[in-house]
Amino acid sequence: MKKLIPILAVLLLGLWIGCGDDELNGPDEPTAVRVIANTTVSAPTLSSADEQVWVGVDSFRVEVSQANSPKLRPPEAAAVPPDIYVQAIKKADNLYLRLQWSDLTFDAYPDHFFVVDNIGQIEFGQDTILAQEDQIYVMFDSLPEGGYDVWAWRVLTTGGGKLGKGYTYNNATLTPDAAGTASDSETVKNIRVFHLPTYAHKDTSDFGSELGHYILYTTDSLKYTDTLYINIDTVIFGDPPDTTIDTTAITFPLTTGWELDQKVPGWLIDSSFASRTDEVRGSRWDIKAVSIYDDDAAQYRVVLCRELNTGFSVDEDIDLSAMDSVKVKIGIYDNQDKFEEASSRRGFSDDFWIILK
Repeated sequence: MKKLIPILAVLLLGLWIGCGDDELNGPDEPTAVRVIANTTVSAPTLSSADEQVWVGVDSFRVEVSQANSPKLRPPEAAAVPPDIYVQAIKKADNLYLRLQWSDLTFDAYPDHFFVVDNIGQIEFGQDTILAQEDQIYVMFDSLPEGGYDVWAWRVLTTGGGKLGKGYTYNNATLTPDAAGTASDSETVKNIRVFHLPTYAHKDTSDFGSELGHYILYTTDSLKYTDTLYINIDTVIFGDPPDTTIDTTAITFPLTTGWELDQKVPGWLIDSSFASRTDEVRGSRWDIKAVSIYDDDAAQYRVVLCRELNTGFSVDEDIDLSAMDSVKVKIGIYDNQDKFEEASSRRGFSDDFWIILK
């Protein structure tokens, strides 16, 4: 027995050294991020993504990894930021999330048209592949079968109307939530007719690169077959005098001011849709949103808001009013179209928790 003691001592020493080495040089254990929702500040008015109320709300850094994104194409360089900053307010039966992330380019022209010939009859080309839009997905892991309730925001096709869009993600399929009673939605595709977009702006041909020119509202649209009257008064003196105002009728392809490569948005936005009732918008459009792209900082700031309990059947498993916390992940998409299409221009966070109480 005495002969075994030295051997045991050596083994124990080796085991202690080995454990100490792992503790010193091994990878750190991942820390679960907990975003604490503020319940004491006033509810945001959603007048801006930079309201003063957010100054007093803690901001939490959430890491984003391209490795978490589905269907990558490794040869492409990653184009998503390494993190996103999240703030949360729970107030007045609503959950407000403010999201900030870096993006070097403002991509807001999905399916846009552009001028290819501005001499004589104006002719347009169309980009339906390379030009898409920036997006973000907030995915709440709360469905019994393992699916997600999703808040989706796109800079033009939802954000242009100050809305987010509701989806359910389950069994690798992203499905829009049920629409309301409205026969239309907040977005209308600007269909190509021969070499023309169906719609342009009724007052101007200016859709340059300046921020704000990427939205064509339905109330400001002029159809290519519509008539735009320009008053030209040719007075003929006589007895009695000529008091008739003569007019010349033209449609937008014949208006002046178009420049080569000038853009026309590929979608029309109904600016009134966000103010319609819940019944009209349905669960598909029950998320309100305001946003800003800070060109100097190359950064998006987006605020999303939805009721804790929407009352819609599709959301019955995500009644946040009855939860102390909810597990979430966030996906950032840079100039993208489809949710699951292969690309390296997207990344997701790991799961983290939003603490509601």
